Amino acid sequence: MRVVALLELMRLEKVIAAAIYTLLGAYLVVAPGELWSAEVLTAAAVVGLITAFGLVINDYCDVIEDSIGKPQRPIPSGHVSRRLAGTFASAIAVIALVTSAFLGISSLLFAIAMVGISAAYSFRLKNTVILGNIAVALLVTSVLFYGAFIVGRLNVSIWMAAIITFPYILALEALFNLEDEECDRLAGLRTTATQLGIDCTATYVRTILTVTMLIALVPWFFGLASDIYLGALTVCVLTPLALMIFLLRRPLSRLAVGNAVKLSRLVWVTSLLPLGLLK
Repeated sequence: MRVVALLELMRLEKVIAAAIYTLLGAYLVVAPGELWSAEVLTAAAVVGLITAFGLVINDYCDVIEDSIGKPQRPIPSGHVSRRLAGTFASAIAVIALVTSAFLGISSLLFAIAMVGISAAYSFRLKNTVILGNIAVALLVTSVLFYGAFIVGRLNVSIWMAAIITFPYILALEALFNLEDEECDRLAGLRTTATQLGIDCTATYVRTILTVTMLIALVPWFFGLASDIYLGALTVCVLTPLALMIFLLRRPLSRLAVGNAVKLSRLVWVTSLLPLGLLK
């Protein structure tokens, strides 16, 4: 039972998604046949571990908020003690850093920075307006560069993918703040949603999503991506983002926010196709 609870703390689906994003970063710059090298797979494992650390340490810090809004989570439910969660997070971080060292000093420095920013987010930056959202967007975007860096190359494709990804994650984090607004407010947290208010935050999210849609069209508009990219982008990204924007219109309801969050997680998966077509 405790092992299952620890795995729940890690949110394995997000760990796998982060590892896949690392592979995407490598895919955009490698020659055919190089993607499944030991270095790239090790890099994906490092990012997965760092993501797991960030998620566990976040639950370690969010006991009060989760006790109010998510009492079923492993720590507030009593399935895992807060002390054990902290020890578990520390162990994951150490394993991530040791693993990254096998890829060289630059990889180790990257891993140290990622662990540091993840910890800073949970302990301090989450309790800020927008700054915490920016920190997470930087973390996710850097994963693409890390995957590319491991194979020693950067190109236009990786920059385009990163520039598209950053505003989407920025909007996504504000959307999560919106979903958690009530429990965060009751817990005394200063987040984008608790400080700007529900309607203003929803407007902010809609605006950033609109900007994301426009940025995603730029590679096709300037001939840097094919018509196949445009088709995949329309189906996999533009349409669900437009629906998210529609859901977040006034008057806003919790059901609409919840549905927008579900759609946002779907886009995490579907966006891999158009981003991969930037190569």
